[in-house]
Amino acid sequence: MHSLNYTLTRRQTLPIYSVMTLYAASAPVAVTSIVQHLIPIPGSVLLTFLALALFLVALFTERQPVSITELNRIGLLVCGAIAIPAIASLTGVAFALVSIQSVEYTAYVNHSLLNRLINLSLYTVLTLVVLIFIRRDVQQTNTSLLKGYTIGTFLLALGGIWQFLHFTIGYPMPLFDTRAYVHSVNQDVLFNFRITSFTDEPSFLVPFLLDGLIIGTLIMTRKTYALFASLTILVLLLTFSISGYVNVVVIGLVAMLLLFTRNMIPKKMILTIIGGLFLLITTLFLLLPQAFIALFMPILGRVDGLFDVMYHSRLYMLVFPFVWLFDYSFMNTLFGFGPGSYDFLARTKFLSHQGAVSGTSNNVFVDLLFEHGLLGGLLFTISFIAISFYLWKKRNIHLYYSIALILWIHLGVTSLYRADFASPRFWLIIMIVVGLLELARQKRYLPNHVPNIFQKAKVTSI
Repeated sequence: MHSLNYTLTRRQTLPIYSVMTLYAASAPVAVTSIVQHLIPIPGSVLLTFLALALFLVALFTERQPVSITELNRIGLLVCGAIAIPAIASLTGVAFALVSIQSVEYTAYVNHSLLNRLINLSLYTVLTLVVLIFIRRDVQQTNTSLLKGYTIGTFLLALGGIWQFLHFTIGYPMPLFDTRAYVHSVNQDVLFNFRITSFTDEPSFLVPFLLDGLIIGTLIMTRKTYALFASLTILVLLLTFSISGYVNVVVIGLVAMLLLFTRNMIPKKMILTIIGGLFLLITTLFLLLPQAFIALFMPILGRVDGLFDVMYHSRLYMLVFPFVWLFDYSFMNTLFGFGPGSYDFLARTKFLSHQGAVSGTSNNVFVDLLFEHGLLGGLLFTISFIAISFYLWKKRNIHLYYSIALILWIHLGVTSLYRADFASPRFWLIIMIVVGLLELARQKRYLPNHVPNIFQKAKVTSI
């Protein structure tokens, strides 16, 4: 195995880690439509390329070698589970071009294939490079990524508050083309809007807000986190995102389970909090039933058709790729139709009640199944599940294993309704998880980290 050379002088350290922080901070807004379309090159791709270029220059101008085999195996596994099937799926592309002989498939190859390959290559190489920085200085790398990413999520939370004031009292705000309107509801609602902040729609916003709530526990004091969490939870509540609410419940259950098993806070306190919330919600519903229903009507009004595959477009695009995968040759069933080939479906398949399907199923696992075939889809899914079990087994050894598990499960849940594996957020969460695993393996903490936000004492690195 060839080695990659790196060593960084003290003079080079500040700009490189500053860029790392800036890149992480830009991730939550880099995928918004206004940033993506500022210039011909998508904003997230340009930022990733510039950051990667600087990191590579720093690595290859130095002389101290690090073997690829020394890098974190979890990080390497994730990169391999996506990159290797993507390369193998080119076999399916070549076969489909000959066997299908479709104008739409040729249009996909000319329009989307190269773009997806470039994106996946950029994010895969960037992740490998960050793994080298983690190997070199895990505390500094993690601190840079966590601080930057928290800043980015905080900006989105502030944008959500700004948008709320705009809708309620007319506070001036630039008009972004977002899906902030309430749809698929025939009854009166208390708030005739959904918070999107600067993102395109609520389901784009929710994953970032939850990311911030989780990683904020690593770098914030109790008072700072209380303020940050209050703003974030308010915005999260007003997104009226069904998938987001389910996401919150799943992460909450995982966190409570870990709190119980690790004895981080008294069980009586957890039960008191749960009981208090249940009592509060029940009381509000009994005292103000109409107001309560009107408040959550943007969600309640959409439940009826939620599981009707012929009516609910997202569900339709989740289910039918399992059928479409077998429409053509056995080779394409095994190897898929190529990176970004959901674009081919968008050109040839139609919803039962309106227009063509979109360019993604909004589900990472389904997208990868169609793009990389049974072999690639199963490889990624099995790898993801295996890492989950690994983190579960390690959860009581070090606090950061538990937090990494919460982040990993959260990434899995968001991947079910927001297919963003070719964007910065997906890979940044992987980088952060890997960094936490390295700290846990070395039995270290981030500088000045409060390992339990219910305690006042701080610990420094060991």
